[in-house]
Amino acid sequence: MAEKKLQADSMFNEFDTDGDGIVSDAELMAAERQAELRAKIERWRNEDALQDRQRAIAMVAMVSSIAVIAWLLSPYVTIERMSAAQGFVNTFLVAQTGIVVGFMGASAWSKKKAE
Repeated sequence: MAEKKLQADSMFNEFDTDGDGIVSDAELMAAERQAELRAKIERWRNEDALQDRQRAIAMVAMVSSIAVIAWLLSPYVTIERMSAAQGFVNTFLVAQTGIVVGFMGASAWSKKKAE
């Protein structure tokens, strides 16, 4: 079987790991495995960045809920103003709690799925 030598400026030169000017099947398979590994690593990095953003969103939701409750219980807010804002505060706290619970559930589910 005749072997094909690579041209000097061939785009396949990067796959010639032993430098003999011939890209063997083993070298092509190794390059394919490296490409698959790079794709997996990139996917893991993207998933990690997504989890970091979700964690930050959940932290903001928790801190803002605590801050709203602390503000409402402070002497700066009168009972009348608290009564007037009750509907908004209830909706806000339920929404923030939903964000936190959603994050915790998604985290637990993804860890269970990874096992």
